[in-house]
Amino acid sequence: MVTKTIDKTSRMPAYAQMADILRASISQGQHPPGSRLPAESALAKAYGVSAMTARQAVSVLEEEGLVRRVQGSGTYVRKVGVAASNFGLESLGSVFADQDNLQVRIVKASVKKTPGVEKEVLGLQPNQPVIVVERIILHQGEPFTLHISYTNFDPTSPTVESMLDTVVLTGLIFQEGYSNFKRGALRLMPALLDAREAKLLGMPEGEPVFKLEHLFYDFDNRPTAFGWFLVSHEKMPLLSKVGVWDE
Repeated sequence: MVTKTIDKTSRMPAYAQMADILRASISQGQHPPGSRLPAESALAKAYGVSAMTARQAVSVLEEEGLVRRVQGSGTYVRKVGVAASNFGLESLGSVFADQDNLQVRIVKASVKKTPGVEKEVLGLQPNQPVIVVERIILHQGEPFTLHISYTNFDPTSPTVESMLDTVVLTGLIFQEGYSNFKRGALRLMPALLDAREAKLLGMPEGEPVFKLEHLFYDFDNRPTAFGWFLVSHEKMPLLSKVGVWDE
């Protein structure tokens, strides 16, 4: 057990000091994952604190997800749950939230009548037209992402307006409360830039990038908006933190 003692003259509560000591002992391998911590009564005696203080300290570690209590058995050090980690899109969302430094250039806005994979995704007939919008989104004056979207051609639908409005479009992905769609799905895949995409983004042809597909459904559960963002992996790093971070 760590020999560090509780400083009873410190302004830091004794339970917080004890939690720090136990956390350090776990990180140093003195209590490896899967091992059982000493009973709270033993911890209280070892550190010269009350049983209540020891219980508070262990509760802090439990709230952090570092240990788990098992009724009638004891308190065990958790294993780091790498398999259950999630990779967020915070880096992409933070750029879209920086409206003062965003610029949008519409590259193409047209109606497509020929068949394409987007019509299959949207559940349309080959002869049904779709609205195609391509735009470059710049951040701080440099191309950040190329966005391509397909929407069923219906001028009365609010979906069309949302696909033409970049602020609304990015808001429906990275914010809550958008009302024109019932649900949506995102899919992240690797892709290689073709010659045209590379030129628009100012990157080499064949450069690997992330392709973030989006598909949104209306309140009749019909797929209504399909498209994707192409973003450099350097501009959209994926990070997932596991374990306990003192932040």
